[in-house]
Amino acid sequence: MTDWWMLKRVGTMTARELTAALEHVAHLSPDDAALEMALRHELTLAATDEWIFGEDDRRHRAAA
Repeated sequence: MTDWWMLKRVGTMTARELTAALEHVAHLSPDDAALEMALRHELTLAATDEWIFGEDDRRHRAAA
């Protein structure tokens, strides 16, 4: 997977991208609990949106 997700706004990221970001943060900054919690919160929102609306709808709603 490429690292282009590092340049995206968190609210526009898919659950897959947020999961990759969480894995990356665990290696880069394992003691940053606040960042991990924020990403986990966004992952929960993204996963819920994708489950209800589909993956593409989250991107469109965040861009609006």
